[in-house]
Amino acid sequence: MATHLKSIHPTADPLDDVSLPGWLYHDPEFFEAEKRAFLRASPQVVCHVSEVAAPGEWRRIDFLGESVIVIRGDDGEVRAFTNVCRHRGSRLVDGEGGCAKVLTCPYHAWSYARDGRLVGVMHRHEYPDLQTEKLGLAPVALEIWRGFIFVRLEGGLASVHEMMAPYEDEVAPYRFEELRAIGRVTLRPRDLNWKTIADNYSDH
Repeated sequence: MATHLKSIHPTADPLDDVSLPGWLYHDPEFFEAEKRAFLRASPQVVCHVSEVAAPGEWRRIDFLGESVIVIRGDDGEVRAFTNVCRHRGSRLVDGEGGCAKVLTCPYHAWSYARDGRLVGVMHRHEYPDLQTEKLGLAPVALEIWRGFIFVRLEGGLASVHEMMAPYEDEVAPYRFEELRAIGRVTLRPRDLNWKTIADNYSDH
């Protein structure tokens, strides 16, 4: 004998107009729209300046299918470039970081100086019309805020300085500029706050 269930009248979800609908978290078309709208222009923290303190020290970040290198030049400047050789599109470096006199492509050994210039081409005589001055690494926008290095794939949003201006009084006592990295950890976004960030650095 079949069981007859009592009808249930739908009621309003208490999270309506508060939480985003679940499909937004896995819909590929919406993700592509998010990339175009703001993710590519959002600043991404790479490391602290103390982690690229010496010329040639570099750190890598992969984001939205792009790979970016942050490296300190011989002139002391910190720059960011796409992690892509201009010859055949091979990645220049793997790993989280390192130190290099030059960045040499593992494919055909094209080499780039610490400021991104193309300085070495194997079998150079085979490229009589090659304009090396136009084939340096593609630069990526970089910003340093209180000792932390941020990159963004394209412009369009406010700078980190502008976004953080309302919180300067709260952040100032932590003296982030004076910190030095003592290790690397992986944190979930909900775990991030000023204290957890500071705990992974030392002011000595």
